[in-house]
Amino acid sequence: MTAAAIPARMLRPVPWTRLAWVTWRQHRAALAGAAALLGTIGAYLAYTGREIHRAYDAYAGCVPASMRAQQRGGMLMGGAQACHLANRAFFSFYGSGQGSVVASGLNAQTVPFLLLAVPVLLGAFVGGPVLARELESGTFRFAWTQGAGRVRLAAARLVPLAVVLTAAAYALSALFSWYIGPFVQAGVTGRYPMQLFGTMGTDFAAWTLFSFALTAFAGVLLRRTVPAMAASIAVLTTADVVTIMALRQHYAAPVVVTGAGPAGNSDLVLANWYTTTSGVPVSQDTVLRAFARLPFGVTPSPAMLAAHHWLQWWSYQPASRWWQFQLTEGGWLLAASLLLITGTILLIRRRPA
Repeated sequence: MTAAAIPARMLRPVPWTRLAWVTWRQHRAALAGAAALLGTIGAYLAYTGREIHRAYDAYAGCVPASMRAQQRGGMLMGGAQACHLANRAFFSFYGSGQGSVVASGLNAQTVPFLLLAVPVLLGAFVGGPVLARELESGTFRFAWTQGAGRVRLAAARLVPLAVVLTAAAYALSALFSWYIGPFVQAGVTGRYPMQLFGTMGTDFAAWTLFSFALTAFAGVLLRRTVPAMAASIAVLTTADVVTIMALRQHYAAPVVVTGAGPAGNSDLVLANWYTTTSGVPVSQDTVLRAFARLPFGVTPSPAMLAAHHWLQWWSYQPASRWWQFQLTEGGWLLAASLLLITGTILLIRRRPA
């Protein structure tokens, strides 16, 4: 007897579309949870952001309106009162003044701090179980024998989830940029503070991708879901703090000037110090004692310092470099994420069945 030959078409690997469908079936609960989290945050940002933009439009237009009223002869007091109310209504959303948003304890100052936790949560709860759950339960022995191959199976799990999470995070950061935009335009804040830099532009999406890749790698390395989530949260928090405190401000050589220094809140001030006109350092205490009679919060002007033969120096990153810094940080986070995903696939490939 002779065995029948197996048709070549039966030896073809499982199509990528079917692997993607399996990924969706296995991780639809985690994706649904992520969608619910992002949807809830997005709904709040959309609703509150519309109110903020309305208040900002009234605030931005109140001064020209009062000037037009003055030119018509009268109504100046009414215009000034309208400006005061518009000013109060707008800034209440930022946390100063009275308003329903402030009364609830959630305002435009606290929202970005809460958003900083979103990449950590998404990475931990979506990236943690993606491969570690099968390694922990032992079902990988069955999954690797279904005609897909462990490398293709791992890639089909990691890549679609990474793309979906990164795209969703970028959409949320774009919505938040629109939400916080009026306060940036009004000069209330710049875009360099850590809670804004990490939640705007490409940075939010880049940290989300890095969090997912790091947790997936830890899951394969530790072969346990919960320890992998805990370890990745610790590593991610450390990396974030180190980036904020020691790395981010050095993406480009700072600008050093003397005189009045940066104007407004748009620039990132790194340091300021005093010297004599000949370059000898002068301590802050010496300057404070010399101008002790100045009102609180008032700094000596360059002319006042010149009377003592002193100069004030500033080291800062200008606002024009914000996108350069965003792309720099997003670039190294993307490279680190790709390395982690590649390392995860290599670990799966080398792991004994």
